[in-house]
Amino acid sequence: MASPTVLLVDANEDSRLIYAAALRHHGLDVVAHECCEAAVECARVQPPDIIVLALTYATGPGWTALRTLKEDPATASIPILGVSTTGLPEHRDRALAMGCAAFLVKPVPPLQLLAVARDFLEGAHAAVA
Repeated sequence: MASPTVLLVDANEDSRLIYAAALRHHGLDVVAHECCEAAVECARVQPPDIIVLALTYATGPGWTALRTLKEDPATASIPILGVSTTGLPEHRDRALAMGCAAFLVKPVPPLQLLAVARDFLEGAHAAVA
C-alpha cells in the first residue's frame, strides 16, 4: 500500500524543509511547493491525500489557493490544514468557513502538524482550531 501523500505549500523555505523532513521521517510522501498556483495545478493533476497550506496576510496567495481548491470539484474533498503566522480569530474563522479542516498557528511543532495530518488521514474529521 502506498504512503499517503501530503501537498505542502509554503513560501517560507525553512518551514517547507522542516515540515517536509518531519512528515517524510514518519512515512508520508511529501510534494512541496513554494508557489500556490503551481500547487493548485499539482493538486488537480495528482490529488494528494491532504494539503498543508500557508495562509499568510489577509489577502495572500494562500487564501486564493484555498478558495480555488474548495471550489473545484476535483479538489474540493481534499482536507486542507491551514497554517498561519497569525492567530487572529477572524483569520481562523475565515479559514474554517472557507473549508479548511484545521487552522494551526506558526510556529507549529512538526510533531503537532504530523498528529493533526494523521488524524485527518485516518478519518478523524473534526475541525481543529
